[in-house]
Formats: sequence, C-alpha cells, structure tokens
Amino acid sequence: MKFRPFYALMGLAAMLVASSVQAQCSSCGGCSGCGTVAASGCSTCGGSGAGHVDGGCGCGVSYTTKTVMVPQYVTETQTVNVTTMQQETRQRTYTVNRSVARQEQRSRTVTRLVPNQVTKQQTYTVMVPQVSTQEYTVQVPVTTQVAQEYQVMVPRWETVEVPCTVQVPVYNDVQVAYTVQVPYQETIEQSYTVNVPYQETMTATRMVCQRVPVTQYRTVSRDLGSYQCQTVQVPVSSGSYYSGGKARRGLFSRRAGRGCGHCHAVSTCGGCGGCSTCGSCNSGCNTCGGGSNCGTVCMTTVTRQVWVPNIVCEQVPYTTYTTQQVAQPYTYTVTKCRAEVRTRPVTVTKCRSEQRTRTVKQVSYTTEQRTRTHQVCKMVAETRTRMVCQTTCNTETRQRQVTTMVAEQKVRDCVVTEYTKVQEEQPYTVTVCDIVPEEKTETYTVCVPVQTQKEVQVQRCVMVPQEVTVPVSSGCGGAVSCGGGCGASVSCGGCGGSSCGGCGC
Repeated sequence: MKFRPFYALMGLAAMLVASSVQAQCSSCGGCSGCGTVAASGCSTCGGSGAGHVDGGCGCGVSYTTKTVMVPQYVTETQTVNVTTMQQETRQRTYTVNRSVARQEQRSRTVTRLVPNQVTKQQTYTVMVPQVSTQEYTVQVPVTTQVAQEYQVMVPRWETVEVPCTVQVPVYNDVQVAYTVQVPYQETIEQSYTVNVPYQETMTATRMVCQRVPVTQYRTVSRDLGSYQCQTVQVPVSSGSYYSGGKARRGLFSRRAGRGCGHCHAVSTCGGCGGCSTCGSCNSGCNTCGGGSNCGTVCMTTVTRQVWVPNIVCEQVPYTTYTTQQVAQPYTYTVTKCRAEVRTRPVTVTKCRSEQRTRTVKQVSYTTEQRTRTHQVCKMVAETRTRMVCQTTCNTETRQRQVTTMVAEQKVRDCVVTEYTKVQEEQPYTVTVCDIVPEEKTETYTVCVPVQTQKEVQVQRCVMVPQEVTVPVSSGCGGAVSCGGGCGASVSCGGCGGSSCGGCGC
C-alpha cells in the first residue's frame, strides 16, 4: 500500500509518452514523421546528436517540460505531553519507646523454720488378748411322728323341685301417632366476605455493584517509522526500465532482434512497423553501429521505498474498572388484598313437622306360676386321721473358749523434730526496665507524577511539484533518407508507405 503513489506517478508518465507517440501516426496506419533519432547520444548518424532532430531527415522528436505532483515524506517535530513518574526522597520523624534495663538492689523479710531434735516420753495404750472359759445354753430340736385328726368338706349333689314365677309376653296391634321432619328447599340471600387482590407500587433502596471507570497510564513502545525514498544505481538492459527492483519492458518499446548492428536498437515508433532509429545505439556506444563497447552494462538511477524505524516510548492512558457499592432506589409491585362484602343466593334445606300414624306391635306380660328341677350341691363334713411330724426343742448347757482384748497402758521414749520460726532480712537483685522515648528520622521514597513536554519526530507525506521531461511529436510527414556510418538507409514515403533498407525491419 506504500508503493501506490510511486505506481501512480509511473502510470502518469506512461500516459504522457503514449499520447505523444499516438500523435505521430495518422489514420492511415503509417508514420506521419519518419526520421532518425539519436536517442543513445551517437555522435554520427547523418549529422544528428542526442536530443536533436536531424535537419537532413526533416522530422524527429522534441521534448517538453511538465510539472507533476510527487509524494514525499517530510520529517516534522511535534511536542507532546508525557506524564512520567519521578521518584522523590522525603524524610519524616517518628517516636519510638526503648526499654533500658538496670539492676536494682532490694531486701525482703523471710521466715525460716529452724529444726530442733527433742526426746519426749509418750504414753500409749495396747490391747492384750486374754482367753477365758464361758458356759452357754443352746436349744436342740427333736422331731417325732404324731397322729392328727382333721375334718374335710365332701360335696354331695341332690335334685330339688323349685317353684318359680315367669312373665309370658302377649303381642297386640296398636295404632301409634308419630311426628316426622319433612325436608324442603328454600333460596335465601347470604352475605360473605372475599379478599379482592390489588396491585400497589412500593419504593425501596438496594445496594448494587457498579463498575466505575478509572484512568491509569502505562508505558508502551511504538514504532513511528516511515517509508523513505532512497536513490540507488541498478543495472538495466536495453529496451526495459527498472522500477521497484523488477525489470519491466516499456509500454511502447520493442526489442529489435533483427539487424541494427550489434547494438540491439530499440524502436520508439508506434504501429507503423518500421524502425525509427536505424544505425543508432541506445546502449551508449561512442560509434553508431561500430559495437566496440556494446557489451558494457548500462546503469540507471531508481528510487525505492525503504522502511526506517523510529521507536518511541510514550505514556498511554487506559481505562480499568473498579467495583463500588451504590445505593440505588427501585420500585416494585406488591399484591395486597382488601376485604369486600358480597351477597349471593344460597339454597338451604329446612324441615317441617308432620303428624303420621303407624301400626306397631305392643307387648304385654302376664304372670304364671311354674316349677323347675334344680341340682343342689351340699357340703358334708367328714373326720379323717393323718400322721404329721412334730418338732420339740431340748435345752442343753455347753462350754467354749472366748478371747477378749484387755487395754494396757505403756510408756516409751521417742525423738521428735520441732521447728522454730526465725525472721531475717534477705537481699536480692531485680532487673527494672525504664521506658525512654527516642526520636528517629527515616527517609522514604515516593513517586510523584510530573508533566513534561517531549519532542517527537513524525513522518508526514506531502505532495510536492516536480518537473519532468517528456517527448512530443514534431508533425513532419516527408521522406527521410538516412545514410552515414550506420550501414543502412531508410526511406519513408507517403502516408502508410515505408521502405527500410538494411535495418532488417
């Protein structure tokens, strides 16, 4: 995309050359002017020099100057504001408390127990066992068999006739009046209460999180380079031109591969089919047609675009977002209910009393005397005899040895330790810490933003006028006969007629 202005300039120059060549050819298809052009600067070709029309041929090409706009990069200096962080050294004073230790002598009163060994007599009691004979009485049981009489009750069943009175039922049909409840339906108006919902808008406040933009700066490196035009010498072959590092053929040039000596002259004529330069060299030979230096490489000057970097460090603002709690009012809709009394028809069931009669069985009882057989159980006493064990106790006197404990007083000597309390002063050393305030000064570094102005080199493309030389036609239409040292003669007749001798075209 950077090479488009250069291509546009080359296209403009090609259009100007095409317009000048078309002006030399008429509608008949022949050359309107046919002559010899010493484009290569030959010294001899019928007395013609470079850029000069041969007077003997009567026609040729003339050049004119035109002004075209050419893009050109201009380096400018711009002043920009740059925020830099500058470190600044500051001092501050603060108070610290330091503990200073010191030794201090103190005394205290202590009570000490002094032991003393003392011999004392102690009276104590001991239990001495004593054995004696003791008489005691015991009851000795004796068991014997004895006859015993006892009575038992023996059951005995007897049949007895017992008179009884019974009630005999008698059934009679009786008409009985009774009352029944007959249901019927009745429609009444009933009041009832319903809750009717309605919408109500309420206002409240809630805490929401919002993203708040914060502008910060960071240092970035930017390449502010540009493409600059450089002029270099490159080799070029005849019949082509060099542009952008590639050899391309001209728009209206054609290599003449047949004849014209060893110089390979290039035709600059349009569509007439004849050589406009016969015996002339475009390769810069000193002698036309001689070919002594025709093997020398021709050099041409071209302009190409070269990228020149320019690294610039600058402070670029960027936006970050922080979260903040913000109280935000909002409205919401709640549904409430209000009590409303309404009426509705309700069908209720009621009952009315009616008197009716029915036949029922009525029971009456009559008393009758009857007899019945009844089994009676009677208990009869019987006397019986049985042998039972009888135990009696006989008293006996026995003897036994009994040991009893008798208390006896004794005396013994014992050594006891007695302690005596003694008060005395005891010195001791303690470490006491005193708090001493002390002022200290410290140095700290802070970053302070500083606004500075900086000059930056900027490449800007501007269009500048430039004068270029372009060929134009002279408009002659006569016959031309070129002789001389080229070794060929060209004769161009009337319109459309062309006769070339030894040119080989």
